[in-house]
Amino acid sequence: MPRLRHQSALVLLAAALASLLVGACGTIELAPPPPELPLFKRIDARVGVVYTSAAYNTAIVNPLLRVDVGKASVRNFERAFASMFTTAITLPDWPPWRELDAQARSRIDAVIELARVDAELVFGNDRSSSNPLLHGLTGGVPDRVSIGYHVCLYQPDGTPIRCWSTSSHQVHQRQVGECLDLRTCIGPQVEIAMREALARFLLEAESDPELAAWAAGLAQRVQREKR
Repeated sequence: MPRLRHQSALVLLAAALASLLVGACGTIELAPPPPELPLFKRIDARVGVVYTSAAYNTAIVNPLLRVDVGKASVRNFERAFASMFTTAITLPDWPPWRELDAQARSRIDAVIELARVDAELVFGNDRSSSNPLLHGLTGGVPDRVSIGYHVCLYQPDGTPIRCWSTSSHQVHQRQVGECLDLRTCIGPQVEIAMREALARFLLEAESDPELAAWAAGLAQRVQREKR
């Protein structure tokens, strides 16, 4: 009889794991950015915007799910850059912006580039349970999501002005039976990490003395040209 109960427990556990794997597969659709622009003391500048292919194509990919972090990040940064500058113009992929001719460079005050998106997901497992069928078969390791951004501002000729690297890490411990479809847990973690990493970039940039000095110098130059 004990052996039959043990076999029954294993069958139940196998069925639960199979259900988990089937329900978890697929692409996670991340929420779009909010309609309102982020708060930022806008700089009066006409800035070209570049998203590198590496950043745009960044994705979390494993046998259970896929999260297109780069594409979602670009949507968020489009809103962020629009809040930072009076005019933000997305530059074409070709020719490379560093090869712009003098006439094209004269039409912009700087170029801001989302150069890199870093994304990592480490699966954990369910917390240990007092259920005798599960006790000892599950642990207490949380899921971990990390999102990072590397953004650089350049003069139109490619001279660096300032770069920023920000990141956010989210940890969630699943309870027993929670998130049988892993997308319902991982998706919100990724979204929160993306928002926090972007918010940290905006906070760092707004308080950055080098960015402030560049903006002040640009304003002085514009005033001289108007005289």
